[in-house]
Amino acid sequence: MKELQELTRDYFANYNVPDVINQESVITFILESPHTQEMKHGYPVAGSSGVEMTKNIYGKQFKEPFGKLVSHKEDYQKQYQNLSKFSILNVAPAPMQKGGLKEYDLSVEDERVVAILEKLRTNYKSKSHQKEEWNQVKEVLVANFKERLLKALDKLSNNKYLVPCGKLAEAYLGLAKEDLELIQSQQIIAGIPHPSFNQWSYDDAIDKLTETIRALNNE
Repeated sequence: MKELQELTRDYFANYNVPDVINQESVITFILESPHTQEMKHGYPVAGSSGVEMTKNIYGKQFKEPFGKLVSHKEDYQKQYQNLSKFSILNVAPAPMQKGGLKEYDLSVEDERVVAILEKLRTNYKSKSHQKEEWNQVKEVLVANFKERLLKALDKLSNNKYLVPCGKLAEAYLGLAKEDLELIQSQQIIAGIPHPSFNQWSYDDAIDKLTETIRALNNE
């Protein structure tokens, strides 16, 4: 029987939604994990949260999900300014909620892993947990996130800002930042809420982000 950490790595590989990394990137958004629409379309923030991001970055008249624009920038660059200056990366490469995999027939092993990921998702404040199974899955999750983030930043010589969206993303970026100098060289725009449920529309915290993007568009 496979060990839990190996099962977690298999789960991440089997239900992986690739990050969108643009070499000219200046701002990298860090989100939580894929869900139903991301699994369907194969890129991050493909649903209503992505629409919320687009509306706040480009204007309320725009309705395309941000992940769609950034991952298909060649198709949209005439209408949307500076798409190549953005990258999008998820903390978890696969869903942290079983609800994101409704269309899939999960194995017993997959069910076990995603059940623990759901617990980690709601207990993001804790660095370690009483249940050893949670710690084992978290170790793989953090290592996977660090590896992808480091690999991205290694390519992105112009990237200046990391924008964790939501408290989970901010917590995991904090864990990754502890021992990766490349991350420490970035400016982190903290306090940005997750873009779900219109949170960006009513939160003063995104003012700094808006100013940063506005300055980027004026360059």
